[in-house]
Amino acid sequence: METFIPIQQVKKEHVLSNNTSANTIDSSSHLSTLERTFIWWAIKLRIFYFTCITLKHPKKIWSTYKVMLNLRSNVWGGNLKKIYKISGRYYFNQYTPGWPSNAYDTLIKSELRRHASPMTVAEKLSFVFLAITRKCPMRCEHCFEWNNLNQKEAFTKEDLLKVIDLYQKEGVLQFHFSGGEPMVRIKDLLQLIQFASKKSECWVLTSGFNVNDSTAAQLKEAGCKGMVVSIDHYIPELHNLFRGHPDSFEQATTAVKAARKAGLVVSISVCATKQFLDGNHLLPYMNFAKALGVQFVQVLEPRDIGHYEGREVLLEKRHIEKLEGVFTLVNHTPAFKDHPTLLYHGYHQRKVGCFSGSRSVYVDSAGDVHACPFCHTKSYNIISFLKAGTRQLPKKENYCPRFGKIA
Repeated sequence: METFIPIQQVKKEHVLSNNTSANTIDSSSHLSTLERTFIWWAIKLRIFYFTCITLKHPKKIWSTYKVMLNLRSNVWGGNLKKIYKISGRYYFNQYTPGWPSNAYDTLIKSELRRHASPMTVAEKLSFVFLAITRKCPMRCEHCFEWNNLNQKEAFTKEDLLKVIDLYQKEGVLQFHFSGGEPMVRIKDLLQLIQFASKKSECWVLTSGFNVNDSTAAQLKEAGCKGMVVSIDHYIPELHNLFRGHPDSFEQATTAVKAARKAGLVVSISVCATKQFLDGNHLLPYMNFAKALGVQFVQVLEPRDIGHYEGREVLLEKRHIEKLEGVFTLVNHTPAFKDHPTLLYHGYHQRKVGCFSGSRSVYVDSAGDVHACPFCHTKSYNIISFLKAGTRQLPKKENYCPRFGKIA
């Protein structure tokens, strides 16, 4: 069973101080109603334009365009209107390149072909999770890389550059650099981003370790577009206990502030355990996220892999219903219009299908390639292909062992 910490043991002043930090909010990324409406229509017209020039046939144009809009609505549980402007680009999802950009246009064209001719068009990757290191100062309760941590590095910097090049030739539009803790290899990470950002959008997934004003500015200068910081509770003691590090909460919140100051898109990620949900912590967490001034909150379900292997951590029906309710509440009701966009993958995975495998892969810190970080379904080891001098990647897997259908 997962760790249980009595809430009464937590110092109340910490909770209050975090919930009253609204003076950290920076509304510069939020749009007026008029600008938001204009931008959404501009994006829809852009999609329609590409539908016309890509598909050409009038009947197929209209039917595919409707499919695209319906898919978006089904994924978000309604007509998502939240959008943010960061460094001259608009973002409504941390897994979609900012608009306007060549990467966004390429993604739309790829999706149009996928939906117009699903049986004849080859599946195309759009983003890759790339774990660049086995080193990590944390000992996180839910770590899916647990068995790979703190061993000899599998990737050299040169290996990683070759991996990026291989996937870019496959058309990958986004790289999400993770670990371990990717900021342990900050010098290599900067060079990887500088190389990858010429063709793809780059994000960093971090616990907050080694992220300060200086390193965040260096990431931005190298070409990084966004940062996902893991914060698993708004109560410092509970987050630190979950992460196995006494300074983790301070590092994480410092990282958020530094990333925002540098002009990065910022998301915070939380593993919603049974205890977290039973304690009704999700809405207070959203208030905490709003106070931090982030654009996105990503909610992950615990999976029985890695450090959670063999433990009864999977959510029950009541937990899933609670998550789905908060997901639609936060994203579609006026009372939460100024809160960050809530990403909950379990919603679309159950109702629409999973995007992993068909749109993304996860390369772990040992070089094994999986459909996603949470379903360890190794297809091949990319390091063995690098050593063999292979210039073309093998056919990737395209299935989801947990949810079955692919979106």
